[in-house]
Amino acid sequence: MSTFKIEGAKLLEGLFPEWNWKELTNEKYEEVFQKLTGVEDLQNEVIQFLKDKHIKIGFHQQYKSGGGWTFLRNITLSPGDDPVNPYVLSLIVHETFHLKQSIWARLSMQGELRAWQYQKHAYSKFTNNEIGSPGQAYAGTKAHWDEIANLNPDSRDDLLKAQALTKKVSPDYRAQCLPLFPLPQEFGFYWRQGKIVEAFQVIWNLITCR
Repeated sequence: MSTFKIEGAKLLEGLFPEWNWKELTNEKYEEVFQKLTGVEDLQNEVIQFLKDKHIKIGFHQQYKSGGGWTFLRNITLSPGDDPVNPYVLSLIVHETFHLKQSIWARLSMQGELRAWQYQKHAYSKFTNNEIGSPGQAYAGTKAHWDEIANLNPDSRDDLLKAQALTKKVSPDYRAQCLPLFPLPQEFGFYWRQGKIVEAFQVIWNLITCR
């Protein structure tokens, strides 16, 4: 196979993980729904959305994250994850929350902060414990999660704090890649101030940051 074809296949898989993933079995889907159904708060926000939109869940190698959303509006988990583990369930909730957002919101710190806050809430419902507590997912980071929960997603200062806090929780997390607000809004923020270089830097950073 030519180098061109190999690189093309990699690009396609990167953009559309469904091209080469292992989808959950019907039995596992049912287990996930049963676990989610046990949390009344998630009925409309998560369960109904997953069912109405026919969201698929599959395993695919992740890059600096535990899970992800796809452009085809599906959810990916890391190979080997147990989808009914409380932490993985909270990841599914996190990514479902993203799928309800616009594409620009998903690719912003504002959108991420809201998803992190919702994940924290869901995790506590699944476990009756707080994420980051001893013996829980991200053990030792509870104080950071508590700060994250109290930040205002509409505040620029708080979104800057969220970038720093989320990286304290997960050092590989690419918070620094994201514009604080959805890209059109963030671009306009700098453009209106005459900061043309900064405006285009926001776009460049989102595209190139790894």
